Amino acid sequence: MNYNQAISYLFGLQIFGIKLGLSNIASFLNYLGNPHFKFQSVHVAGTNGKGSVCAMLESILCQAGYKTGLFTSPHLVDFTERVRICGRPIEKEFIVDFVAECKNRIDKYKYTFFEVNTALTFLYFAEKKVDLAVVETGLGGRLDATNVLLPLASVITNIDLEHTDILGKKITQIAAEKGGIVKEKVPVITGVEQSEALKVIKFISEKKNSPLIPVKGNSSWKIKKTTLEKTVLDLRLKNTSFPDLELDLLGTHQVKNATISLLTLQELQKRGYKVSSRAIYHGLKNVDWPCRFQIYRSKPLVILDAAHNPAAAKILRQTFSNLLPNRKVIFIFGVMQDKDYPQVLQALSQIAKKILLTQPQIKRAASLAELEKVVKPLKIPYEKIKSVKKAYSQTLKKATTDDIICVTGSHYTLGELLA
Repeated sequence: MNYNQAISYLFGLQIFGIKLGLSNIASFLNYLGNPHFKFQSVHVAGTNGKGSVCAMLESILCQAGYKTGLFTSPHLVDFTERVRICGRPIEKEFIVDFVAECKNRIDKYKYTFFEVNTALTFLYFAEKKVDLAVVETGLGGRLDATNVLLPLASVITNIDLEHTDILGKKITQIAAEKGGIVKEKVPVITGVEQSEALKVIKFISEKKNSPLIPVKGNSSWKIKKTTLEKTVLDLRLKNTSFPDLELDLLGTHQVKNATISLLTLQELQKRGYKVSSRAIYHGLKNVDWPCRFQIYRSKPLVILDAAHNPAAAKILRQTFSNLLPNRKVIFIFGVMQDKDYPQVLQALSQIAKKILLTQPQIKRAASLAELEKVVKPLKIPYEKIKSVKKAYSQTLKKATTDDIICVTGSHYTLGELLA
């Protein structure tokens, strides 16, 4: 078996869909010798921002000298991006060997794609003896395969309406699902501010005797400078201040993500992890997390952003308004069918000069016809070009050096462009 065959096999497991629940993953991990009990972890859930928080934590902890694992999803171009240690992706050989050794068991018990991905990752981190793993949930929290972990800290970045068919149609239901990652006496760091959702997180934390550390009330900041290169701010936590902190991830929302990361690090420091100010400054200045308001080229200005739900689209719109006020944007947009793309397009339309509808080559992608039905009434110039790369090259050809182009809507759309 070679790498391409192993990856084809793994993606073939998607026919089993999503099975929420922990019994499957627990039995698989037990078979593998319970690797998830052999390393320490931080567990991160949330509607948006969880990937950025994970990447910030990894970057700072690696700067502090810790061998830090990072597990996120989905990937952009290659499966190996999902699992890395201090920025270095998992070896393809490990994936091939894992699939070859476990294939019979996977087939017998019909483990899902994400369950196998999680088991593979936890075994890898255990074998590589990481000092700490930063683990992002796949979907929700309570019944997510990653929720077998016993972390040093649980993080809930924020809560908004997404995956409502699975997690519930009310913000309180979604909060209960995300709050399911809270463990007995393990500190909970959260950026949740919406009162109903925060009430739920508070209730769960109290029930589990877990200290709750919300961003609001435990931090303050003053943004001094925002440019297309960086954000500079003064950040204060209760006992520490960070003057002239530089973030290379752009947008004011990343300030909150950085604050969540630093509050989490404070909890890790109480548990013996030593993180210097130098590691924090260097770590936040050098976060490797592509397609988050990423400047891909400068003339014309091309931005790549993985916004794929209404809340993220509003953040993207706000970031454009803050950094490039009163400018209109040419959007290249491809999205998954199961996302609330009418609301996403509605949010983006307010700053759109034109929208190019495109369709990534994946079964879940919304068709051009479906997207056109939504865009037509918005009374914005639009075009349909099925191929993502073609849509990009044609837009670039027609653009002037003053134009702003943004490719967005899905990791899969961006992945096709970058492949």
